[in-house]
Amino acid sequence: MINEIIGPKLTDARFFGELIDCSLPGLEEIPKAAAVGDYVKCRKMLGAYVRATLEPDKFFKLPYERSENLFTFKGETEEEAAERISKLHLISCGTPYQFKEKVDWFHNPTYNQYKEWTWQLNRCHEWKVLAYQYRMTGDEKYAKVFVQMFDSWVKQAIAPEDDVKGGETICWRTIECGIRMNSNWPYVLFAFINSPYMTDDILTDWYKSVWEHGHRLRMNHRNGNWLIMEMYGLVKIGVLYPLYKQSGEWFDYAMRMLQQELERQVYPEPDCFQVELTTAYHNAVISEYMGLIRFAKVYEISLPEMFLSRVEKMLEVYVKLMRPDGLLPDINDGMDMSVGSIIANHKELFPKNRYFQWVCDESKADEYKPEFTSVAMEYAGMMIMRNGWGEKDTWGFLDVAPFGTGHQHEDKLNLMIHAKGKNILTECGNYAYDGSEMRKYAISSRSHNTIRVNGMDQYRRGSYHWRDEDINKKALMEYRIEDEFDYVTGMYDEGYGNCDADTAFKDKEINDIVEGSIYSGVKHQRTVLFLKKPKANLEPYFVVIDRLYSGDRNEYEFLWHVDAENVVVSGMHVKADFLHILNNLTDVKTAGVSVVSGQQTPEWQGWKKGASGIQGDDLHLPTVHYTTYADTTRVVTVLYPGEACPIIAVEADHDVESTSFALIMDNGECMEFDEAVFAPK
Repeated sequence: MINEIIGPKLTDARFFGELIDCSLPGLEEIPKAAAVGDYVKCRKMLGAYVRATLEPDKFFKLPYERSENLFTFKGETEEEAAERISKLHLISCGTPYQFKEKVDWFHNPTYNQYKEWTWQLNRCHEWKVLAYQYRMTGDEKYAKVFVQMFDSWVKQAIAPEDDVKGGETICWRTIECGIRMNSNWPYVLFAFINSPYMTDDILTDWYKSVWEHGHRLRMNHRNGNWLIMEMYGLVKIGVLYPLYKQSGEWFDYAMRMLQQELERQVYPEPDCFQVELTTAYHNAVISEYMGLIRFAKVYEISLPEMFLSRVEKMLEVYVKLMRPDGLLPDINDGMDMSVGSIIANHKELFPKNRYFQWVCDESKADEYKPEFTSVAMEYAGMMIMRNGWGEKDTWGFLDVAPFGTGHQHEDKLNLMIHAKGKNILTECGNYAYDGSEMRKYAISSRSHNTIRVNGMDQYRRGSYHWRDEDINKKALMEYRIEDEFDYVTGMYDEGYGNCDADTAFKDKEINDIVEGSIYSGVKHQRTVLFLKKPKANLEPYFVVIDRLYSGDRNEYEFLWHVDAENVVVSGMHVKADFLHILNNLTDVKTAGVSVVSGQQTPEWQGWKKGASGIQGDDLHLPTVHYTTYADTTRVVTVLYPGEACPIIAVEADHDVESTSFALIMDNGECMEFDEAVFAPK
């Protein structure tokens, strides 16, 4: 049942009497009409002013950008999507729903009342699809449907009071306000302005609602990537709606915030990773600033030089992170996006950047190839190991990062490997932001390649606090990069507990929820050696040395998520297609190995997200569990990419003070190593 309250909340008396700059040519007579309550005349003058001054040709110098988070059916064209939308058959977060006569903007058809479905419906992505088809065809049916949808929205979605926080409400979360204002609504207005369906009444309601958006964004904005989207929306209101008395102040405020946030949210050079430390939201911030840069060029707005230079460095982060298959690692609530596709959208603004030229050049000419292979991101706490830039080369990633400021996973010391053209050591990846068991699994340690203690995951979200000054702190990571090897080591000592997805996105301190439930009796140090040019004709491979420090006897669970069709366990040796796993856990009385895939009870294990990334699209992912019982111990593991492995055993003392280990070959040879040789001098 649609509860249709007649909106917008802003009255004609206040809008025309207080908020319009009536010194603008064409609006001078509004005060007289408003003084006698002739709001029909006011609306007529407003409509005439807007149609005379809007300049669609100028606006459409900006490139058309498909809305982010717009879902369509597989294989559906833009035209087919517009036809579907015209029938009120809408899709949000991958779940379709057929509305009847009108859209209920508060509806939620998902099986578990996934809140993002309704929130993202209110981003109004579908309006932009209709507007694009209208521009392509001139067919007024698209304008008619849009006006019906807008009219239903503005009447139902009443703007909240000023004391309603930015993350609250169904239709007026400030992230949605920002997205509507910076992407979808401007395109819609300029596309439909000359349609007969855009009556004076519709335009007045539109301009009232946009003012309400500007007021809310100015008063109730959030932080993190939300803030960037919100302020970009406020900038566009300030420029595209000059008839508001507040437009200039809103614009100035938003520009100050956007400049400040480039320093506040982005780690110093050379890292320049956004502080949420997720590949997806790093790109969201880049996209907003790049949109602003293009917008400023068309509307002749002067921007600080740092906007372009800092965003260039942020894009270079993706070159550093890129796997041999050209995709990004799925870090935190990230995505395995194509680096080439991302950079291709922006490279015209950076014609001298050799890295961008190389990424986007299918021939991958050596003259543009990055001069580095492995790279350490000292502030972001990430070590990317590689022996070359070819599709079949070996790549590894170790996460020694701080917890970040949002969208975090409990994944410190997580290791991923790509080799032989395959993603052979992976993780669950991101999942819908609901309270499901799959979501809890996705953000927990047990969906990553790290260690659990006594059945508990890492639990940083229980005690972690970000401070603005932390942006200038380097991560506690030691590393060394040489032609023949890479070395990196980091420590996790922030406690273990039971991670709950329901607490992951609450706007309050979580300490009260988990007080006393964190076990801090274990410290985990992980050292990774990447042997890039090994002897004895070996393929490049990894040695992982885990040291666990505790005064108690604990159960330690070592997890390795292998993207493989066939996983074979032979003693303590595991072969998973193109990855071999061996370690020095040889005593079956105190250690064991098993493989779990697609398990739901007693807890979720052995899953990865499907290609669509939507709710319910889950795939099995074989997960190798090594379990041992000890207090303080050292475990040495070899991760060898390749169909055949000439290493048959790992010999290493469990004493954490020991730095030596040996690898036994199938020809009887014993290769001896000392960690100290690889460590930073």
